[in-house]
Amino acid sequence: MEPIVHNVITRSDGGLFHRGFGRLPRGIVAVCGAVVGMVMLLAVALAPFGATANATTTTSGMSLTISAKVGDGDSARPLAGDTYSVAYVAKMKLNADGTAIAGFKTNTRFEAVDHDWGKLTSSQYSAAAKEVAAYADKHDGYNRTDMRTDANGKVTIPSLDYGLYLVKRVGVADANKAYKCDPFFVTIPETNGSTNTDDWDYRVTASPKFEQISVPGPTPSSPTPAPTPTAPGGSSIAKTGAAVMRYVEAVVILGAVAFAIMFIRTQLRLRREER
Repeated sequence: MEPIVHNVITRSDGGLFHRGFGRLPRGIVAVCGAVVGMVMLLAVALAPFGATANATTTTSGMSLTISAKVGDGDSARPLAGDTYSVAYVAKMKLNADGTAIAGFKTNTRFEAVDHDWGKLTSSQYSAAAKEVAAYADKHDGYNRTDMRTDANGKVTIPSLDYGLYLVKRVGVADANKAYKCDPFFVTIPETNGSTNTDDWDYRVTASPKFEQISVPGPTPSSPTPAPTPTAPGGSSIAKTGAAVMRYVEAVVILGAVAFAIMFIRTQLRLRREER
């Protein structure tokens, strides 16, 4: 027995169409048969893609939003004016029905720093992020660069593909220099452990972890020596003059004593001569 689709397409002059439209002109019957056949063929061709239709339609809308803040709750302060770069490190592989992540395939650009991305521990991810960031810095590995946070500390990178992405803070505003942030990985989309693609997060928001560090201040200049304190109403010049006067007085006194001794000796000598 021939397939139904085949009959619809090839038998426009008989069968189903011949019985239903026997009184119509053959040309009209042929056109109607061709249209119905194309519709049924299209429906059959699209049927296998029903399970992944949601993932396909949302791919163009996938994005990553970086939300950079320090503190919690109402006291959280947005880090505005910082810039970030993003690198597409590995493609995401889905399982046969597109309902779970089967693994990752490292992009050619990063094959030199390849890892089994789906099996790394938290500490291994941190170390790998620093390694990949250093490699991207040297080999121009970023797809999006200088994405600047707004007044709310946010910046959105649109139109992303399924995969593993590296995010690095590459520019720091002066007001934010007291906060350090290491590079980190993000997967898009986030499945949240669900096999229902409707539950997946295709617009991912990542909040970097910041560490407060000490920022060196300006180098202090050498202290200026304090002036020698003086007595009220006096000065060092006055002290110098007083010292000189003391020397003068001592010289005068010694001179007077020497004159007196010479006078006495002269008087004694004259008396001895008179005898």
